[in-house]
Amino acid sequence: MEMGRVGISSSWSLPASQEEQCTPVIGEREQQISFDALYQRYYPRVLAFLRFRTGMFDVAEDLTSIVFERALLHMADLQALDAAGAWLFRVARNCATDYFRRRQAEVSLDLLIDVDHPWVNSPEEAVLAHEEQAILLKHLDGLSEREREIIGLKFVAHLRNREIARVLHIPEGTVSSTLYRALGRLRDALRRERGNEIQS
Repeated sequence: MEMGRVGISSSWSLPASQEEQCTPVIGEREQQISFDALYQRYYPRVLAFLRFRTGMFDVAEDLTSIVFERALLHMADLQALDAAGAWLFRVARNCATDYFRRRQAEVSLDLLIDVDHPWVNSPEEAVLAHEEQAILLKHLDGLSEREREIIGLKFVAHLRNREIARVLHIPEGTVSSTLYRALGRLRDALRRERGNEIQS
């Protein structure tokens, strides 16, 4: 089993063709951003991030609706599309936190394994993808909440480090170093897992 190819975002992201459709339709000279442009650019990414955080598609859809409802109410306050994106992910993060407070139970990352993964071509690939995702999720579960959140924003929501720093209100260098350490720990854990499989 080739573990080096495991992608963190593969289970939660959209196919590339759908991500390309998320490009905003906004004029260069427009001062105010439109809700349509904001929704078109960020809805799939916010939904993917909330699915990663909650582990349940229907809950993620509900929370994403709340995020964009708040965006609609605050459109006059939002000036630039990139700044609005950071604001949206802060709201999404807060919605997820509120959801977990109300729920008072942890969602298992195992629920994130997508049985009907769109990029699987054969039953054998489906089994391998499922096994790889299960192993990755097991090791993701061993990371801190902050590390998982940064990984989710980076690889599921496809934010740049600068945007993640805005969302979490932390320095960009902290994002980079946390990401570097977390990915190193995941890489080491996956290598150990591969070593154990070879010895078995």
